[in-house]
Amino acid sequence: MKRINLIVAILFAATLLPAGAQELKKSVTWENIRNHPAPLPVIGEIAAVKSDVNVPSLWSVGVETMDRDYARFPEFRQFVGETGVGYGRLQSGWAKTEQKKGKYNFEWLDEHVDGLIAEGIHPWMCLCYGNPIYSEHGHDLNAKLFPDGPIMDGWLRYVKATVKRYKGKVTMWEVWNEPDGRKNLDSYALYANLFVRTAKAIKEVDPQAKIAAFGSCSPDRKYIRQSMELIAQAGGVQYIDYITYHAYWPTPEIIVPYVKELRADIDKYSTSIGLLQGETGCPGQLEYGHAMNGIEWNEYSQAKWDMRQALIHFSMGIPYSFFTMVDLNYGWMLQSYGLVRMNGAGKAVYKRPKFYAVQHIASLFTPEFKATDAVGLSCNTSEKVYSFGLEKNGRPVGCVLWLCGNRPSDTLERRLVDICIEGLPMKDPVYVDMLTGYVHDLKGIQDNYYSREYDIIRFKDFPIWDSPVVIIERSELPNLSNINRNE
Repeated sequence: MKRINLIVAILFAATLLPAGAQELKKSVTWENIRNHPAPLPVIGEIAAVKSDVNVPSLWSVGVETMDRDYARFPEFRQFVGETGVGYGRLQSGWAKTEQKKGKYNFEWLDEHVDGLIAEGIHPWMCLCYGNPIYSEHGHDLNAKLFPDGPIMDGWLRYVKATVKRYKGKVTMWEVWNEPDGRKNLDSYALYANLFVRTAKAIKEVDPQAKIAAFGSCSPDRKYIRQSMELIAQAGGVQYIDYITYHAYWPTPEIIVPYVKELRADIDKYSTSIGLLQGETGCPGQLEYGHAMNGIEWNEYSQAKWDMRQALIHFSMGIPYSFFTMVDLNYGWMLQSYGLVRMNGAGKAVYKRPKFYAVQHIASLFTPEFKATDAVGLSCNTSEKVYSFGLEKNGRPVGCVLWLCGNRPSDTLERRLVDICIEGLPMKDPVYVDMLTGYVHDLKGIQDNYYSREYDIIRFKDFPIWDSPVVIIERSELPNLSNINRNE
């Protein structure tokens, strides 16, 4: 009888979970982070918001490589909408969709597109990679670009069929993924021609579609500059809404001058073209393949890196996509970039600290906030500090700062420093730790000074570390909840 009762209890508990839902293990690293808050009174935490297609968002998450089955969407779909981001990047999968010439099977891709929308996510799609039924040019990362001819004709038919299929569901199309990879280093003419012909095909089917170019390996200027000149000569600049790039550098702040130089290059052709960080992330452990390998990362430094890189882009007004939703199984290795830790069988194990970091960013840094240089900050430390002001409706309401002299550390150590903030008239500032998600009271360390000439706030023994923290007026904090330590 006891055995029967136990079985009944288990079955009943299972019915309380949504279809396809799974219980995850607790993350030891996340529990440790939550147990080491900043040395300030905790008054609440950032309330995570769910993704909603009707709510604008600055943030995207990678749902890549489903075209090559490196992960299985049903195994992690339930977590995507929990991130709070607005967009999800997919790769279209020509080789998976067209296995017989002229016959398209979109069922697998329907599952992903419709599934993301159901979870509150706008899908945007990268059209990329070849098809072995047309040539040996490859259907994977570093697949070779192809010239005009039978392969291009097959490609354009496929592009039109894909855009027609998802018109109204997918509103932005990215033309290729990392064309400047190892096998295409000098492929400027090939990419320029591929882009222009693909963009024209997209617009024939959906004149309202947004189009992104490149998906470059980095914002390094040579490949983009050379290709843009050829695209311009072909009259293709008019089709570009965004230029996307990827950047995997151990110290996130290195990217800033490269992006500024890229912006100046693109402005020569059009000032209306936006930049978009289309894919980047950090491993959660030591790896010997893929980007930033050979470095002893852990899940502390991973979360810090992703937040720093994301908020650097926020400070420059550039939308950002986190790579990637889950660890990807390449066959020869199980990657560790995922927001959700997976096992070798493709099952979710636990949510990494990176998952909660993305939630915090998506919940706090909403489109109503913008970066501003109207706020000045000084700090009595010899270490480099990255900082920028926050404004809302043209009014300064906060600032963001972190130590940036080195790549993120694997510790939870904070420094106590004195800081001075100018141009930020605040009545009741609070301290938000973007990693832990905790909101702290600052009254105990605050020494304010206001006059007609100055708006200055001073803090003594202010906790700062190599992870972003936010000072913001309490009333302007968009999402604040009571403490929940039971994650």
